[in-house]
Amino acid sequence: MASEIALEPVCPEDLPAFERRLQDAFTDAAREAFPDFPEVIPPKRDIDESLGAPEAEALHIICEGKRVGGAITSGAGQHKLLDFIFIDTACQGRHLGFAAWEAIEARYPEATHWELVTPYHEKRNIHFYVNRCGFRITEYFNKWHPDPNYPQEEAGDYPGEDGGLFKFEKDVVREDD
Repeated sequence: MASEIALEPVCPEDLPAFERRLQDAFTDAAREAFPDFPEVIPPKRDIDESLGAPEAEALHIICEGKRVGGAITSGAGQHKLLDFIFIDTACQGRHLGFAAWEAIEARYPEATHWELVTPYHEKRNIHFYVNRCGFRITEYFNKWHPDPNYPQEEAGDYPGEDGGLFKFEKDVVREDD
């Protein structure tokens, strides 16, 4: 059964708590894959960069009147970026992510092309984006193929053999198109 999800813009006074919750969710996932992962991720500079992007919007994901996660989107018109999306660790496993994604798509009906990146080790996220949300993997950024938007030294922030990020894209086809 799908959960009813609402999206609420993050007010400036809520931003520090929102950022901590985002970092907690991402850090918990990294430590699940790499138990000795030493860092808090994403770094504040990455969150600030996303929030400073054109048309950026930080959103609380609300279920049953409670904040259960959040997202940061950016981009204008038909081309949108999903910079971050998270469900609080305590709320995971309740199928909230897909309902949240549907709410995000509905919030931006003009968007016909979405992009995002996720770390190579996030098997659950890869499954979610490809098999549930309809994204396709279009690029694999790593030390041999760095992301042109980020410095080379950040290409392998994760432990493991070579690190890297998968780039995902989705073209939205509306029934009325």
